[in-house]
Amino acid sequence: MNFRKITSLTLFVVMLLSVVFSFAACSPSAAPVENTDQGNTAPEAPAATAEPGTTPATEVENTNGMDEVQELNMFMASTSLSTFDVNDAKTVDDFQILTQVQEGLARLFVDENGREYYEPAGAESWDISEDNLVWTFHLRELLWSDGVPVTAQQYVDSILRLLNPELAFTYGFYAFDIKNAEKYYNGEGPIEDVAVKALDEKTLEITLQAVSPQFEKKIGFVSMFPIRLDVIEKGGDDWANNPAKHVYNGPFVISEYITENSIVLEKNPLYWDAENVHLQKVTLSIVDEFSTKALLFESQQADVIEGHQDYTQKWIERANQGEFKYIETVYPMLWWISFNQRSGGLSGLMNNAKIRLALSLAVDRDELVDLIYGRHMAAYSLIPYGMSIGDQEFRALNPEPLKAAYEQYKGDDVALQNLFKEGLKELGMDKELSDVTLVFISSGTDTIQKASLEYFQQSWQNRLGINIELQVFGDRKLYSATRNEDKYDMSNGAAWHADYDDPMTFMDLWLSYGSWGYYFGSYNSPTFDALFAQLAGEGDVTKRNEIYAQLEKTLILDDAGMMPVYYEDSRNFVQNYVKNLMIPTYGAKYEFSRAYISGK
Repeated sequence: MNFRKITSLTLFVVMLLSVVFSFAACSPSAAPVENTDQGNTAPEAPAATAEPGTTPATEVENTNGMDEVQELNMFMASTSLSTFDVNDAKTVDDFQILTQVQEGLARLFVDENGREYYEPAGAESWDISEDNLVWTFHLRELLWSDGVPVTAQQYVDSILRLLNPELAFTYGFYAFDIKNAEKYYNGEGPIEDVAVKALDEKTLEITLQAVSPQFEKKIGFVSMFPIRLDVIEKGGDDWANNPAKHVYNGPFVISEYITENSIVLEKNPLYWDAENVHLQKVTLSIVDEFSTKALLFESQQADVIEGHQDYTQKWIERANQGEFKYIETVYPMLWWISFNQRSGGLSGLMNNAKIRLALSLAVDRDELVDLIYGRHMAAYSLIPYGMSIGDQEFRALNPEPLKAAYEQYKGDDVALQNLFKEGLKELGMDKELSDVTLVFISSGTDTIQKASLEYFQQSWQNRLGINIELQVFGDRKLYSATRNEDKYDMSNGAAWHADYDDPMTFMDLWLSYGSWGYYFGSYNSPTFDALFAQLAGEGDVTKRNEIYAQLEKTLILDDAGMMPVYYEDSRNFVQNYVKNLMIPTYGAKYEFSRAYISGK
């Protein structure tokens, strides 16, 4: 997640945009793909909360005697996925599709009370040693969509491939809990030392480097799904992005893929639990303007839609009258603005913490979310609300580190400008604020996006007295090229959705030696790295919380290494005839495998 995990994440500031994607699948026993453009279950996450007048994140109903067409129609931000390769997946929509067409060790479900829990999936059960280091997974009888059995070795192959230093997958860090995994990924140890092995065809053993409380929440994630090396080798250079060259072991297969138009999933008849999968077809389409999506939903041509702007309150009122269902849940996703700390930016100013902090404090996030989006929550920290540390919410224990500083400077433009000037002096630059020009880049050109970009631009110019050159790229490739060539000072719309319920899923993004730094402005802090190292093998929840809080303060306030903007929320409207659609907090944004249509 995703930027799964958000987000590299495809970086759009608009709520209705999420990230970039791609897909794959082919099975002689399933519908062919049409590609028109080349024992124990893990501990349960906290219950997703629903506001008064809303429904839980799923409803459990009897599906016996269904005789209606079992098809679901929804929207995606983009249907051009970054990859169909589970080891290389990195965006929210990558994770959404791959979770529905592949099966990992466990699958995240939501019950009728909104409580999230892991259900054994690829594994029937697992055992944990007394020292919490050795995990033994007992696999069930599963088949790929070409009829080949799923084996423990295919999980081993996946983890080792994920860590392969020559492939340099950005999610390689996800497996660092495993003994010697990080050494192998960094080229400091042999592959043979990575402590993952197949004891037999149906028994997988994973040994951890140290006690890792977060590992139990990671076992059902896309990056460590099993793979078929024979299929990858046969697929050639375009395997990762060619739907016709993939096989699946999940509830669905991809039957049609039209880039930037639609993706169609169809039920996988070889899925181990196919009798409980009722949808025969799921169509996910891309529609640019929200007003068009709204018309499709109101005419029941679309079955599910996220609420935005003025539609949200209007639809809540209609949902209260019974026209459709409104589902609101916690959605731990943070959007932020990145500073170019790799080169200092075109201006040469972005390597100064005081300048970055002044930019961060100059924006009224509460006004932004109310005025532009009509939803979401202003962010003054790294860790979103709703995430756990032990059995408590992290935000309930730790105030947002940027909040007090923001209140101090709120309404005091002179003090804010003096902070910026102090940064200039530290850089040895003697210039007036009116002579400062910063280049702010973004991608995406829809109405909400334009409004948000103009809000940032005006906030910085009016409060700091500097000039902001706004560059908006309709072509994602041009945006990426500009960022990669360091031809910017600030970039808009970076986002991360929690892959699992622990602050670690946000913390390890900011390590100087981490996989994601390149995309997020190359923040580099020895202090942050040293604090993070204290987490290794630390099982005491209180101590872990203290370290997490220090890490957050270092990144957000002391270093101003990034500028948090808002926490996303999950506001969905669902037609009454759609039953059992699950909306998990982590992993895939929607779980289709138990949904069905009744009463349309």
